[in-house]
Amino acid sequence: MADSKREISVVVVGGSYAGAAAAKRLAGLAKKYAGLRVTLVDQSTHYFHAIGFPKALVDADFAAKSFLPFADFFAAGSKHAFINQRLRHVVDEHHVELDDGQRLYFDYLVLATGGQAPGPINVAARTRDEGLAEIARLRAGLAAAESVLVVGGGPVGVEVAGFVAARHPDKHVTLVHSRARLLPENFRAGVSNGAVAKLQRLGVNVVLNDKVEVPADMDYAAGIGHRVLRGINSGAEYASDVQILAVGFRANSAYIDKLEQHLGQPVRNASNALRVLPTLQLDHARTPHIFVPGDVNDLPGSTKFGFKAEMQGNTAAANVQKLIAQGFDVTMKAAQGAAVAAPRVGPWTDYVDLMLVPIGPELGVAQVLKIALGGSALANLFVRQLKAKDFMLGMRKGMYPNKKQKRE
Repeated sequence: MADSKREISVVVVGGSYAGAAAAKRLAGLAKKYAGLRVTLVDQSTHYFHAIGFPKALVDADFAAKSFLPFADFFAAGSKHAFINQRLRHVVDEHHVELDDGQRLYFDYLVLATGGQAPGPINVAARTRDEGLAEIARLRAGLAAAESVLVVGGGPVGVEVAGFVAARHPDKHVTLVHSRARLLPENFRAGVSNGAVAKLQRLGVNVVLNDKVEVPADMDYAAGIGHRVLRGINSGAEYASDVQILAVGFRANSAYIDKLEQHLGQPVRNASNALRVLPTLQLDHARTPHIFVPGDVNDLPGSTKFGFKAEMQGNTAAANVQKLIAQGFDVTMKAAQGAAVAAPRVGPWTDYVDLMLVPIGPELGVAQVLKIALGGSALANLFVRQLKAKDFMLGMRKGMYPNKKQKRE
């Protein structure tokens, strides 16, 4: 049996849903493994509750509560550490390099780096103040606008259009989606139909089957100001004073290039997502100790929800725990760089069939266990109680044991 007091280094990169879940669960293992140390690395000083962006966009008080300091993530006096840096490279099977030149050794690595949309949906700021300023700038643009264009009819696009229309009933809000119905197509049509009806009830103009041509120069700031964007399928022109993009997700994986060179083969797919095994291990024989939960992996789009990323983070942590229990880090060190067979670990199973989509603070649609709650009043009540009030922010605050009420 491996020594329970041995030094074990676990590095978790990315502190959002998948990374936070993994880091929190693994840090708890220090009670059993005295030499275990978890290092959480994130380029931002604060966690941003991205799920709640639609509400934060129209509610300054909620936005202010949506940033939680990573400095408070681990308990006071903990041996675990947070490093506020961007990951530059995964150098080899046991080292990462950060932007400031630090090189960290790891026995186990969790890459939960997620992805980035080109618009404001994923706040890209590195500090709380910068993030609040980003959101406030767009909020001010909305207040001054006469017309708003939301591009993309997935859950986030639908939620943003709904909250903007509910807060600003005098604005002309248009939602354009490239497919025949809103929301992921693996969910029932009744959910999509209900979403269309409830958006229209709020005055939103819903356009389906038209892909909007997005100018190459359109970044966060360019979303404020009068523009005319063209529909590629229809040729229609969409004039608006504010444009919000809920399309164009890109996996954050540029840091993996050195590891690919070191391994002698790519570990990314054509979309730059990291290829994983069903166990969430990076798909290479020499990396069974590297796990990739969340949006950066190549699992299907139907898994790209915050709560499913959190589930994947827990699975990754459980599998690291199994490897630690069987002393796999000791085995790797003894092998001195040679590939070794890892103990068997468990797969992640996408067994939760659930989607909650608030459409403003009072309306919403849902699917639960393949039952569509679309146009009904029951759907409104269900979504309002479970999500629309605070977008589950209260559940996240419990992960920050040292957070002071007024801390900035």
